[in-house]
Amino acid sequence: MAKPIHCKKRKVIISGIGTGGHYFPALVVAEELIKRNVETVFLVRKGHIEEKVVLNYGLKVFYIKSHPFYGKTLFAKVIFCFYLMYSIYKLSVLTKNSIGFAFGGFGSLPLVVSCLLNRSNFFIFDPNRVPGRATRLFAAQATNVFLGLPPKTKPKGKCIVTGIPVRTPFKKELSKRQQRRTSRGKHLLFIGGSQGARLLNSYALSLSEILPKGFKITIISGHRDYAWVNEQKDSRTAVISFSDSPWCEINAADIVISRAGALVGYEILFLNKPTIFIPFPYAIDNHQYYNAEYFSSIGNAIMIEEKDVTTELLVEKINEVFHYRTKRKTGVVINAEKKIADVVLKESEMRCRYVW
Repeated sequence: MAKPIHCKKRKVIISGIGTGGHYFPALVVAEELIKRNVETVFLVRKGHIEEKVVLNYGLKVFYIKSHPFYGKTLFAKVIFCFYLMYSIYKLSVLTKNSIGFAFGGFGSLPLVVSCLLNRSNFFIFDPNRVPGRATRLFAAQATNVFLGLPPKTKPKGKCIVTGIPVRTPFKKELSKRQQRRTSRGKHLLFIGGSQGARLLNSYALSLSEILPKGFKITIISGHRDYAWVNEQKDSRTAVISFSDSPWCEINAADIVISRAGALVGYEILFLNKPTIFIPFPYAIDNHQYYNAEYFSSIGNAIMIEEKDVTTELLVEKINEVFHYRTKRKTGVVINAEKKIADVVLKESEMRCRYVW
């Protein structure tokens, strides 16, 4: 029989371990939950990028150990299993009577398993059009699964397509978009993702040699390629290894050439930028291809598969996509984090009301 219980302040344990595509949407949702008087705790790894980013946001953290699994050596997979068991043990007390929120990637597994063992509610967010393996594995057990993009194949369980939470500075840049004067030339921005992309860096340098006067190029090269790209650039090409404020670079550009990670693609189209997506062909489940396919259908974008890319084709498509600025509109969701927070709070209040 159900008995009423007294509810303490709600606590949500968030896992956004991995790349920016995991922890940035998680941070946006965390900020929205905090505005609604929800205590949040962010799972991070000591010495990794998500620790630095989350601490800069001033959020409470809890340290776990986690390691990638897919595509790794046997030894690395053994480490993954050891870290998994260790982190589940560490989380066993934290997740009791709390709510888990996994934002995909290998780092979400300890949180989800710990919630299952404690019979705690947990939510999953997956940004890609092809949901990840962890999402597909645990979707049926989740309280809700939030999907950033309409899926090619819907996972089991209660799924809601919400759009991808976008950081506040992008929203501020969107308001500036209408005030921005048209540039005198054509400014191209190349984005290879959080790790950079050698192929895109190479084509950016090639284009700088053949494009007519009036074109300017900015390359976000990634740390790995910065030295050689910066050495080979010409006077009208700017190179940065990584941007802490990508909204500025994106909004300053006339055309973006990018990989098709879910977050970066969504952020580009959020600012309604004409874009050429070149999906990374070796992404797990080829998810970047399906992301780019969808982005091309809703925004000012076209897709070129990596196997088809040539300098000549890029020049042709740049001229084509440049005119999209006046022809097409973007179809992204503005405030996905509010929709997500509404559902999380509704479910947590239902859980608080009675215990069985």
